[in-house]
Amino acid sequence: MTMMGSGKKTGEKWLDLDAVVVGIQKGHLRYELFVDTDLAFSYRRGEDIPLESILKSYEVYEDARRGEHASEDLLEDTFGTTDVFEIAPEIIKHGEFKLTHEQRKQLTEEKTEEIIENISKRAMNPQTGHPHPPDRIRQAMEEAKVTVNPFISAEEQVPQVVQALRVIIPISFESVKLRIQLPAAYTGKGYNMVANTGVIKSEEWNPDGSWTGLVEIPAAQRQQLYDDLNKLTKGQIRIEVVR
Repeated sequence: MTMMGSGKKTGEKWLDLDAVVVGIQKGHLRYELFVDTDLAFSYRRGEDIPLESILKSYEVYEDARRGEHASEDLLEDTFGTTDVFEIAPEIIKHGEFKLTHEQRKQLTEEKTEEIIENISKRAMNPQTGHPHPPDRIRQAMEEAKVTVNPFISAEEQVPQVVQALRVIIPISFESVKLRIQLPAAYTGKGYNMVANTGVIKSEEWNPDGSWTGLVEIPAAQRQQLYDDLNKLTKGQIRIEVVR
């Protein structure tokens, strides 16, 4: 048991009365934890901090302020476990909690950069056939007065951001299918390049050690992939567009 000054004992730990609540919505249900806000914020940003230090109580709640615990059946159904140390990472990394002004600003800036990177990799200018540079997307977001939510994933926010950007810049999310054959000597690095750029729909390892795959990639990434694979294989690459 850990002694933490004045407070009340809960979940085999003394709970500070000024502990902060972090919560996540799952369907119509909400799950909450008591945490140290500074440590939770640092953990969320990727720092390696023990959960024992972050959690102010080793309990998962439906309503933390009222002391209403989540039942084990609900936890099992929602998270596949009742272990708070397995559940806590998801709630802390993806949930909502009160931040200082500087923390919220920092988290919002980081989320904005994630959204910009996501769009710049997948979207293109249909008038030129080239991707929009990140700086142009950033500028367009500012012109469109896009509001970024620091607690919602970048992937979820991209559609509404793109909708706002279409008023400012021409933007398209077209994809293209390519059949790619990698020579045996370059399958290691080449395969990773392809897999990191798009979705491999089908693949075949040929008797000579070469690899052939049908890949769907964002149209905006097509030229960059061509250039990267040509440089890697010194031109010994076969790529064709599949209609």
